[in-house]
Formats: sequence, structure tokens, C-alpha cells
Amino acid sequence: MNTYVTNGFSPSMLPLPSDVEFKNVDVKEFCEVVANGVLNAIGHQGTADLINKLCGTDLKVNRIAIQANVGDVLYILMLSIRLEEGKILTEEDIAKMYNEGKVKFVKAVIYGRGEKE
Repeated sequence: MNTYVTNGFSPSMLPLPSDVEFKNVDVKEFCEVVANGVLNAIGHQGTADLINKLCGTDLKVNRIAIQANVGDVLYILMLSIRLEEGKILTEEDIAKMYNEGKVKFVKAVIYGRGEKE
């Protein structure tokens, strides 16, 4: 089982068929997990900078494709707004969104089809 930190989520990351349970987590839980060693899949510098500032970590951009398996957990920093096409956010942009409550921390747990029920 692997635990990832990422700034995005797509069904293409999943084994099919599978079920996913999503739940919001607070910044404290997010940071505890990130600080204790996860597979880093942060693909944008501004996001890595914000996580490092919030969590006291030293993550680097690591734009990798995730191929999750049953039992894996993803901690996702998500924006609750849709950006304009091609927009690249700076740390300041993301920090402003965080201060405005437009950043969410989500935990996604991957289950085999029907395991959750």
C-alpha cells in the first residue's frame, strides 16, 4: 500500500473497476501525513511551495503519473475553483486562495469493487 500527496485526481489513476472514498481532512492531518513520508506527485511549483510553508516540509516538484492500487491512499490539495485555461499559479496565488478558503485537503482511499459495502 502506498500513500501519495498530489495536487490533482483523475479516474485514469485507478485500477478499474474500483471504488473510491473521498473525505475532507484538515490541514493538520494533511501535514502530519506529508511530513511523515509519502510518495510525492506534486506537479506544480506554487503548490509545492504552499505545502512546504504550511507543513514545514521540503517537497520538490515531482510530476509523475500515479497508477494507484487497491489499498492506496491519496492526499490531494485541491482548489475549489476552476482556473482559466493555461493559468499557472504562483505560491502567492495559491496562498491567497488558501486564506480565502478556496483550497481543500482531501483524502482518497482506493477500494476494490464492492469492498467498501
